[in-house]
Amino acid sequence: MSQRQPQRPSDTPQGQTRTEPIKYGDVFDVSGGLSEQPVAPRDAAMMQSAESRTLGEIPKGGAAATMQSAARRNENAGLVDHDERSAAAQERMTVSERAVPGGRVVTESVGGQVVEEYETPVPVTSRPAVT
Repeated sequence: MSQRQPQRPSDTPQGQTRTEPIKYGDVFDVSGGLSEQPVAPRDAAMMQSAESRTLGEIPKGGAAATMQSAARRNENAGLVDHDERSAAAQERMTVSERAVPGGRVVTESVGGQVVEEYETPVPVTSRPAVT
């Protein structure tokens, strides 16, 4: 007898309810225990706070945005509570940045595993002409 694989969020037909929460492994390339933990609302709030503190803004399409979407779906389906957070998020959630020529590299981690890493350019400022 074969076991049915859990569906990714986009695979759930409209009008049907999920029976399993969206997990970190469904939305990020992670492994181990983190991949099996549901994305919870407090996780998303913690990542949003970390992005805001470190970057001075909350990037569109960043880890916090992805987590908020998954957590909202989990909560609306009644699969996680509003005040719930995962064990991995309780352990460690970080956002760091490092300068590279022409920009910076942002790394976002949950439970010690990188969930997002991307490069952003440094804005070019115009310089007055020297005469």
